[in-house]
Amino acid sequence: MKQNRPISFFSFPGMAEAAVNFYVQTFPNSKLINLTYYSHDAPDLIGKILTADFTIMGEPFYALDFTEEQAPPASWQTSQYIEFTDTDAFDRVFNQLAQEGIVLMGPEAIQQFDKATWVTDRFGITWQLVHRRTSK
Repeated sequence: MKQNRPISFFSFPGMAEAAVNFYVQTFPNSKLINLTYYSHDAPDLIGKILTADFTIMGEPFYALDFTEEQAPPASWQTSQYIEFTDTDAFDRVFNQLAQEGIVLMGPEAIQQFDKATWVTDRFGITWQLVHRRTSK
């Protein structure tokens, strides 16, 4: 893949495969491209994800596993922003992310958005989901 733009790269404490599968099932137009696993050269991570290559809503993402001790802490300082044009898709994705996650705000109407929310999913990734008001 030719990289000509930033690509989000998620780091997980041993649960990258579950997270990637969740995202691919949760977001429309998403797919798993490739999983590579650690082998004997990383005994603490054998069978865990060395690289996950996947898309969310057609955009590329990567992920990998660390041991629980080595994994960086999750933070909502950085979030993934997604603007929806379909209200039903917004609702489906929000409900999936909120299940076992933490809703930080919304969904609520804010300025030009009829729905906006910040939600941290059960894997520690924070998402800003918005649906723009349509003019009538």
